[in-house]
Amino acid sequence: MTVSAAVDELYAAFAAVPRPPAVAHCPCCVTEAEVAALLAPVPLRELPVEAVRPYAANVPFTVGGSNDLRYFAPRVLEIGCADGFGWPGLESLAARLRHAGWADWPAAERAAVRGLLGALWDEALAGDGFDAGTVLCAAGNAEDDVAPYLARWTAAVGRPAAAEQLRDLLWHGCARDPGGRRLRNAFWDGRDAQAAAVLAWLGSDELCAAVLDAGTAGPVLADVFDAL
Repeated sequence: MTVSAAVDELYAAFAAVPRPPAVAHCPCCVTEAEVAALLAPVPLRELPVEAVRPYAANVPFTVGGSNDLRYFAPRVLEIGCADGFGWPGLESLAARLRHAGWADWPAAERAAVRGLLGALWDEALAGDGFDAGTVLCAAGNAEDDVAPYLARWTAAVGRPAAAEQLRDLLWHGCARDPGGRRLRNAFWDGRDAQAAAVLAWLGSDELCAAVLDAGTAGPVLADVFDAL
């Protein structure tokens, strides 16, 4: 599924959620005028980025919560998928979903969110959109289990774009400390189990075997094999 199709499915899955009559907010973080712009009586998909950004940057901590995020989630995620906010970025938006309790939302809504994450992941492994390290970190902030994402990367490692993304993660997304390898992206902080799963995968026999099976004659896979 493409990201565009996944966004359409988001809007369909959340279509029955009504526009909230009000959004609780800290006046130091979001002004009354910004809340009024957010609640403007226009179709959700037509809300401009400028109207959504203050909400997206603060939900669910000092603005809004799970119930109103269910209404705004399709637009927030649509903009975030295009990196339209600047801030908050994809990893931050994924973490906000988790803090808002998206795992307890209705099944169709959860499936639509996972469908979008999966589409972003497929796009990243194909060398389009966000880099794989960013999408994986976003998935690790939204989901407790990153194994399905890692399995898809293992299966795709013979493809040039996926191999290049893996080399980029190994060269630039990881650091080696005296205690071993760590992930550089600060949004892994507080997601220790998910980060540990990624690091274990990078050191796994399964990934090493997949790289060997794909062949190390090419320079990218040779670099990957050397960095594992």
